[in-house]
Amino acid sequence: MVRRLAFYLIVGFLFVVSKADTLVLQDSPEEVIKSSIDAFEKGDAVSLTNNFFSTVEIDLLGEENFYSKAQAQLLLKSFFEKNSPVKFTINHKGVKELTAFAIGVLQCKSNSYRVSMFMKTEKEKSRIHQLRIEPESEI
Repeated sequence: MVRRLAFYLIVGFLFVVSKADTLVLQDSPEEVIKSSIDAFEKGDAVSLTNNFFSTVEIDLLGEENFYSKAQAQLLLKSFFEKNSPVKFTINHKGVKELTAFAIGVLQCKSNSYRVSMFMKTEKEKSRIHQLRIEPESEI
C-alpha cells in the first residue's frame, strides 16, 4: 500500500515537473503571436495592446514614436476604424532565448500592410516592444 502511494506520488510529481514550463510561461512568445493574430483579424486594439509592454515603439505608416499602452490603443483603434481587417497571415517568425519576432501581412478591405512584431521576455512574460505597420506596396 505504501509503495503504491509512493509510486503515484512520484508519477504525479514527474507529471507536474514536465508541465512546469507550460505553467510558468503562460505568456510565451508563441501565445503572444497567436493572440496578436486574433486581435489583428478582429481589428481589436484592446486585445492587441494587452500584449504590449507599458511603453511600446510603434511605426505606423511611417510615423514612428514611443507610446504608452493607452496611447497605442487609441492609435491602433483609429487605424482599424480606417482599415477594416479581413485576414492576417504570419509569413515568418522566430524565437531565440529571450527575444522573438513575427512578420506577416494584414489584408484590409482597401489595402494590405506588412506587420512586424518584435518581442522580449522579461520576468517570464513575453510582450511586444516594437510594432511596425507598413503599406505592402513599399516593401
